[in-house]
Amino acid sequence: MKKSTMNEDIKKYPIFLFKNGELIKTDKIKSTNDYNHYTHNLHHYIKKEHYEKNKSWYQERGIEQKLILVTIPLHEQIHQQAVNTLDDDSFYGWYKIDRWDLLFNRKHTNY
Repeated sequence: MKKSTMNEDIKKYPIFLFKNGELIKTDKIKSTNDYNHYTHNLHHYIKKEHYEKNKSWYQERGIEQKLILVTIPLHEQIHQQAVNTLDDDSFYGWYKIDRWDLLFNRKHTNY
C-alpha cells in the first residue's frame, strides 16, 4: 500500500487556519506550496495513523479529520514537544483555545 502524502491529504480533508484563538476554514491551500514551511506546519487534528486505522470508529461518532495550519511553536506545544511545554491551562491562556480543540484525544475531547 502506497503511503499518502500531505498533498493527497490536502485534497481529502478540510483545511483551517488558526488565528486569534479561532479556527477559520480556508480553501486557499491547494498544496504544500501554498504555505511557508519555515514558519508553519499543516497539522492533522486526528493523528494520521490513528485516523487511517480506525476510520469507521470516527465516522460512527461524527468525528471528522481536518488539517490545521499552525505556527511551528504552536505545533510543538500541541504535541507537547516544545522545550518548555505548557500545561492545558497555560496553553489556553496563551493561545485562547483548548489544546483538545486542535488535537483529538478520546479522554479530553468532547464528542
